[in-house]
Amino acid sequence: MLRAKQIFDQSYSRVLGMHDLRNHLVNVQHFNSEFISDILRSEIVYIVSALDKFLHDVVKVGILEIFNLQRQETPAFNNFSISISQMNSIMNPLTNQNPNAILEEIVITNHRHLSFQDPDKIAQALSLIWLETHKWQKIAIKLGMTEMALKVELKNIVIRRNQIVHEGDIDLFSNDIQDINENDVLKSVNFINSLVNAIYDSII
Repeated sequence: MLRAKQIFDQSYSRVLGMHDLRNHLVNVQHFNSEFISDILRSEIVYIVSALDKFLHDVVKVGILEIFNLQRQETPAFNNFSISISQMNSIMNPLTNQNPNAILEEIVITNHRHLSFQDPDKIAQALSLIWLETHKWQKIAIKLGMTEMALKVELKNIVIRRNQIVHEGDIDLFSNDIQDINENDVLKSVNFINSLVNAIYDSII
């Protein structure tokens, strides 16, 4: 799972670099354009995408660890849906096939269309690899927050991400582009980073 965390950390650093570029253009180059705020919008999109990928990666690794008896199995893992042909390919691989590689491809295929951003979806994904009943409560304690506050914060960030991606961040009633605040964006970016750290520390 370390590799999954390293990939997220690289994405987080990339977002911080985008933020530094935006600040340089505004504060040093005195770049004056209505489009500069789109860098802030990109930061929201990228950091939520990085969270999503991190969860896809750790769930995939966790499933492989359980399969190899390196992690405690969970009820959700035992109910993970695969076809008869997929099961046969794992149990009776061809001479040039590795069962782990086959299972990894199955997990990727089964999860490719899923989005792990909403708190409920994240909890469902983590249930495949983490035998913990009160997942969000445990994560919230690590962050020094209440479970409710944590979920609300995450949902609000994802809502804004969806407004940017699906609506161009344009208000549906006024048709004006919504304002975006630098401090709010940086707070959201750092919140997602802290959330990933808390999840990672909880499941390793």
